Amino acid sequence: MEAYEFKRISMDNLGDMAYLVKSLTKKRLSVDYYQKKYQSPWIGKPFHGWLAYEKSSGQVVAVAAALPLRAVLPDGSTAPITQLTETFTLPAHQGKGLMTCLIQKTLEDETGAGVRLFYGLTNQNSVYGFVHKLGFTQVGQMEYYEIRTNTFPLEALCRRCRVPRLHRWWAEKVIASYLAPGDFVLNNSVLEEGYAGVLHDRSFFAYKSFSFNRLCRFAGVDSWLKFETGLLVGDVVLPNDCTDDRFEEWLSTLRKIARRAGLRKIIFQTYPESRLREKLSARLQPHPSWAICCLTSDAAMQPLLEKMRFGYGDFDTF
Repeated sequence: MEAYEFKRISMDNLGDMAYLVKSLTKKRLSVDYYQKKYQSPWIGKPFHGWLAYEKSSGQVVAVAAALPLRAVLPDGSTAPITQLTETFTLPAHQGKGLMTCLIQKTLEDETGAGVRLFYGLTNQNSVYGFVHKLGFTQVGQMEYYEIRTNTFPLEALCRRCRVPRLHRWWAEKVIASYLAPGDFVLNNSVLEEGYAGVLHDRSFFAYKSFSFNRLCRFAGVDSWLKFETGLLVGDVVLPNDCTDDRFEEWLSTLRKIARRAGLRKIIFQTYPESRLREKLSARLQPHPSWAICCLTSDAAMQPLLEKMRFGYGDFDTF
């Protein structure tokens, strides 16, 4: 590690993280985006995580960022929880232990601040490192479902031409009649279904306004939807008496919204035991998606690993 210098993420080097992520993912994410993303309501400071720089060139080569949230435990109490988010290393610097080092530094900082529970939604290439090098436990795997819509790709075109506000203006008009009341808060469906999960309260949804998402109500079903790179379904609380006919009506309305808003696909990410998964799997082909990896630094919290569940809205990018 002598060839590298390590720095905590701060406002001064936030542009380095944005540059690194853009160079690896091709996503055009600005410093302003990251400022908003890491201003969660449950933190004492705005940025958490570390960057690695090559000493000889001064180039940023790796990042491991974190996002503090709140978890609702099985007994109804709440506790701090931290999600590991941006974990990227330039190809030329992979295999040198940089990511393990950066994540360990981040975990030490968060543990020192009183956090005892951590999670990450990782791709299959990262699972081995999280489990065998960092001590995480894989507690499950998300399933991905997709519905294609036949419509003019307005959102993709506006994004490609760098005029996303034009699509947002139109989408706001499309969804106006489907919005939930202004004071409505959608409780996390994993809690409704008897599991532990991330607290979704008024502060949480206010924080999540860094991306274009809305709480909606139609066909007697409350939903949390995002309107970027498709119509993304962050969470759904299905009524206990949700019949197949009502679910079909809800899906039909989703398709209608997507078509009118110029979104060519509807995307779901579910955990295997969810009621939404039960309904979707009877109609659509499931695909393995993100692995759910959790870690606790306290033996008393260990049983919670089997009780934690996460939905699409718990992705840091949602």
